[in-house]
Amino acid sequence: MAARLAPDDTFTVWVSFTDKGEAGPADLAALLFAAEAGLAPRARARRLRANVWPVVDDLDLPVHEPYIRALVERGLAPCAASRWFNRVATRLPGRGLSELAALPFVRRVAPVERMRRSTEPASETPPAVAARGAIPSPAGAGAVDYGLTFWQLEQIGVPALHAAGYTGRGVLVAVLDDGFNYFTRHEALRDLVVPAGRQRDFVRGVYDVQDTTDFGMVHGTWVLGCLAGLKFGTYVGAAYGADYALARTEIVQTETPVEMLYWGMGAEWADSLGADLISSSLAYSTFDGGAGDYTYADMNGHTTTVSRAAQIAASKGILVVNSVGNDGQGAWHYLLAPSDVNGDSVVAVGAVNAAGVPAAFSSFGPSADGRVKPDVAALGVSNPLVATTGNPQAYSNLSGTSFSAPLVAGLAACLMQAHPAWRAVDVARALRFTASRAATPDDRVGYGIANGAAALYWDPAGSQPCSNALRIELRGANPVALARGPASFHLGLANGTTAPGGSRPGVLTLYDGMGRRLRELWSGVIPCQLGVNVTWDGRDRNGRRCGAGLYLADLRSGSEHAGLRVVCLP
Repeated sequence: MAARLAPDDTFTVWVSFTDKGEAGPADLAALLFAAEAGLAPRARARRLRANVWPVVDDLDLPVHEPYIRALVERGLAPCAASRWFNRVATRLPGRGLSELAALPFVRRVAPVERMRRSTEPASETPPAVAARGAIPSPAGAGAVDYGLTFWQLEQIGVPALHAAGYTGRGVLVAVLDDGFNYFTRHEALRDLVVPAGRQRDFVRGVYDVQDTTDFGMVHGTWVLGCLAGLKFGTYVGAAYGADYALARTEIVQTETPVEMLYWGMGAEWADSLGADLISSSLAYSTFDGGAGDYTYADMNGHTTTVSRAAQIAASKGILVVNSVGNDGQGAWHYLLAPSDVNGDSVVAVGAVNAAGVPAAFSSFGPSADGRVKPDVAALGVSNPLVATTGNPQAYSNLSGTSFSAPLVAGLAACLMQAHPAWRAVDVARALRFTASRAATPDDRVGYGIANGAAALYWDPAGSQPCSNALRIELRGANPVALARGPASFHLGLANGTTAPGGSRPGVLTLYDGMGRRLRELWSGVIPCQLGVNVTWDGRDRNGRRCGAGLYLADLRSGSEHAGLRVVCLP
């Protein structure tokens, strides 16, 4: 349509490829073996701890370089690439779309989504420069003098974890944001060592997340201070002992389609580093006036590009903590992607004030398919922040879920240090099921204000909401004679306490015996007791009929999965 109606207009499109360049099963096996051998030790350890199986799959294989080279030879300049989605983004005139789609290695050409970022509300207090000890720590708070940050940390129980020796040490937190100007200068952050290999600016394509000539690259510094700040007596972050990787994935001055691409690239990069946790204060909704944009109905956890990327990150064992958005008072007052992903994968954080009252600007849940959102809440009104004026001793106050999210992310990092055997899903559940409204969640603060002291002693083996195990069964004989009819699977939840709302989201994916991802058979919500029936007609995602052999049906919800081996007859 675009090529016919606007041949001279330029379009940004996804170019999806047919495969990863494998020549056959043996070649694919060799590629997967090489991918597993190339995993960073941290990434391998995280996946094993999270029971990720297979440890690597075709999502971990890079985009086939000859395919990218072929596009470049045709005068195209890919601006982003995703191994998880096996595609690149590029711009070209409408007249070239048909020729591009006809290339033998191109599976699909589709427009890149246009999205708008949720912006911070106006601060309730003017910026200020704080003196040392402006808010003294009360007696009994432990050895740490938090200064400005005591109350926002005390509200979610962080000082209790610090007093027990848990500051996030040994945990790698990847922060995805719009730039980190002056973080090496400010007194609360200048002792934080972030090597060049753990800094990436995906917008400029460089290994430096600072550019003081770009005045928009400051939001990440505010967020990083909430996490990693360390100036005892003045300003202390929630996880000041953790290690950090910093990614610029956002362009604050514009509202462009490419920003969700960069977010996905940042998440893939965080996975490759072995990050345990992604803290993201970037949330996306529809682009005003844009044709084909997402609607609230699409906020179901598996539709938007950024939500799908967050799902994949969780499937690799990473905990994603994301702000729910600041649109509570706007025409769009709903949660924003990727906070719509199920709570075992993405902990969506809302904002409250110092008294625990929900902030008016904090976006509303539930998700479009009825799940509780946000998951938890923390202070997001008049948060003390490191200033980005270039003055190394300046502090300011701003509001937004952008600042409640890193507080919870820092709390999560402390829990990860305290419980090194916990999976990401265990941390997420500990946060939800010990929060202030765990028994009566709502659409403003979800399960309530997080409580680190209680989460520290939460027992994953106990009877908790949402503890239902995933279950997958084959209806009928195994082996399956596909010539006589499709295979039928039943997806359900094991007996036990039921999830809030009586359901859990899930995705059913089919792999062949070599671990190659053949097709996503189903995604949606599994109702408690009733379950879901899914059929497979014996074809892969390209419509090709699969031959006889061994296949794996993998049902996944967050970082949990249940697998079933199926033998198919000719």
